[in-house]
Amino acid sequence: MWTKMILSVLALMEIAFTVWDLRSKVTHYRFKTAARFGSAALITLLMLTGVLQGVARYAGIICLLTAMGLVSLLSLHRKGEREITKSSRHIRRAVGCNLLYLTFMLPAVIFPQYKEIPVTGELPVQTALYTWTDESRPETFGTDGQKRRVTVQFYYPGTAEKYPLAVYSHGACATLDANDSTCRELASHGYVVAAVAHPYHAIFVKDADGVTTSVDTEFMQLAMSGPLTHSNAEMLKYYRDWMKTRTDDLNFVLDTILNGASEKEADVLARIDREKIGLFGHSMGGAACEAVGRQRGDIDAVIVLEGMMLGELTGADETGFTYSHTPYPLPLLDINSDSIASHGMEQMFGSREYVNFSVVKHAADAREVTFRHAGHMNFCDLSFISPAIASMTGVGSRNPRDCMITVNGIVLEYFDHYLKGDPSLEIAAEY
Repeated sequence: MWTKMILSVLALMEIAFTVWDLRSKVTHYRFKTAARFGSAALITLLMLTGVLQGVARYAGIICLLTAMGLVSLLSLHRKGEREITKSSRHIRRAVGCNLLYLTFMLPAVIFPQYKEIPVTGELPVQTALYTWTDESRPETFGTDGQKRRVTVQFYYPGTAEKYPLAVYSHGACATLDANDSTCRELASHGYVVAAVAHPYHAIFVKDADGVTTSVDTEFMQLAMSGPLTHSNAEMLKYYRDWMKTRTDDLNFVLDTILNGASEKEADVLARIDREKIGLFGHSMGGAACEAVGRQRGDIDAVIVLEGMMLGELTGADETGFTYSHTPYPLPLLDINSDSIASHGMEQMFGSREYVNFSVVKHAADAREVTFRHAGHMNFCDLSFISPAIASMTGVGSRNPRDCMITVNGIVLEYFDHYLKGDPSLEIAAEY
């Protein structure tokens, strides 16, 4: 709202000055100077009072307006109010100013102000960031012989008790905190949440030492457009490589947590009830969690937030993929949007049933949940943090913030049932 309002006011201001100048045939630098300095001062005041939030969003436009005010003041001092001889040049200058306004407001356009989702639990939420080195694995995305380093963000209650563990895995080209609201909601209700960052699969990872690792460009290209440009057999090989990287990350984090902690991490890890473990993830992260659930015998429940279960694929041909029909051995909740069919799933699997639906059908204890009027990104916080970026991958017409509140409630209720023994489980088939 504020971004549109600021851009609208600046555009109208520029149009009004242009019309005034052209009608009077004279520039009005004195008023332009006052208007630009005044606009910069007003935006600054709104930031200082908390109405506008985020220096990165508005610092650029403040600097631009200040610079434009100085230019107008200099022009007034050197040349005074000049007669306009070429209207077209004056109009082009006004158009250029509006383009500059839009350019310098891009941070606010891409990441507009939003209202955070408050937690509903009573426990205070604390966080801790750790980076662990897996000495058993070389980093396959590098050639310098370094070992794989995995960063984990913990969300945990600020009380010294033991709580169930929920491990989270983000989607392809996402971030460690892509489901920050979900993690905080769980922690506020008595869970220790370990959000795992997958280096080179995340758009960026800033580890505990402050070192930033960016996404591997080949992975990003393949994850975003590979199914459209590669054969099913080629994509199956990539899927298996990606799943191995991610499941190895998750298993390493789980083993590190369960095998004990150094003195540095003891404050967090000592709060974990190692007999109660749940996994959840969005998109490719959900697929990785589902695959780990098959591999281990100590997981109590898995939640997949619209993630095609790539670990279930067993083969590929010209018509699509084949997959395992071995019953899934533990409680599984698969959440999808009603737009999933429009994402080409029917083309990837041909006449076969979508793999997730098949797994749920053959599982020992599984539920399928559909969100109406939703898209792929409606199951992570990016849908309301940056609607512009989220729309590139797909969002539905429903309110993204309200959608995530519902998702978070379902995740909490499911884990409460299977990890805490809450008898209530009233999850609907559609929302």
